[in-house]
Amino acid sequence: MAALTYQDIETRVANHLRIPTSDTTQMTRVQAIINEVYRDLCAKSPSWYWLRKRQIINTATAFESGTASVTPGVTSVTLTIAPSAGFGSFANRVFTVPGNAEDPNAVYRVSTHVAGEATLLLDAGYTGATDSAAAYTIYQDGYDLSTDCNRVLHVKRFGIRRAVTLIGPMEMAGLKESDSSEGAPIVATVSEFDTNGDPTTARQLVVHPYPDVPYRMEIFYTQSPNTEMSGTTRPLIPDDYVQVLIYGALARGFPIFLNDTERGQMYTQLFNDTLNLMVAVQRQHEDAFGVAPRNDYRGFYRRGQRITAANADLGSAFDRWPSER
Repeated sequence: MAALTYQDIETRVANHLRIPTSDTTQMTRVQAIINEVYRDLCAKSPSWYWLRKRQIINTATAFESGTASVTPGVTSVTLTIAPSAGFGSFANRVFTVPGNAEDPNAVYRVSTHVAGEATLLLDAGYTGATDSAAAYTIYQDGYDLSTDCNRVLHVKRFGIRRAVTLIGPMEMAGLKESDSSEGAPIVATVSEFDTNGDPTTARQLVVHPYPDVPYRMEIFYTQSPNTEMSGTTRPLIPDDYVQVLIYGALARGFPIFLNDTERGQMYTQLFNDTLNLMVAVQRQHEDAFGVAPRNDYRGFYRRGQRITAANADLGSAFDRWPSER
């Protein structure tokens, strides 16, 4: 493999355009064009196979030790049992009081908390009655995605028949309005940034039901090219097709640097031909959808749960009609 670096690509583009690599002003312009082509290529398909990555997220254990002292209109909450420092900060986790009769199912977000301390602040005043010994639960339902995460493709969780379903942020918000159930994640959405309004921080994967114990999830996503290519940086594009950056840069460079639209069109054609080849290869890396219906009810599953030696028998594993599930 040639393993072309950005420097190799830049030099080839400069040589075609007859620009001395010692001309720093022009080379800065060449670098901008190459990086623009690179970002455009990454954006042309939301699921390029060469942009796919994987991240592991383990959900956090819910905390509900002791009781909490809550007062209407007051954001400060005091727990009778302080969490161990190992739980970390509860900031951005949710605080619920199941016995809140005045505002049933209300969910509060913890705005400030120091790991190991018994006092925390809510994002707004408590909306129930005064209670010095309220049963409560603190859940973590939002988890930071990798900073280079562009689009979440799949959320895998173990021990269930179907993957976690990805839904929209507003659908998730509506679900959490009335459903306070806890357990293994069934649905998930990509929500706001870790620091609201700051796109330089990680985005959040919000899950539901509220996780009560650690559950392992594998997140498959496409990454964004967050940094400009320079020096010995290698593009994420496979080396077999990296010349697409050269062709794309020359298609733009000849009209800009030399006012040569004819050569620009020639390299545009080369760029499109290589891009079409990349798209054809991309299809080989995508899931194939068959035309025959899946026979899930005959598999090793029953009511969404994996059949094990403890609950399997011939009647459950073989020759069952859909109505017999």
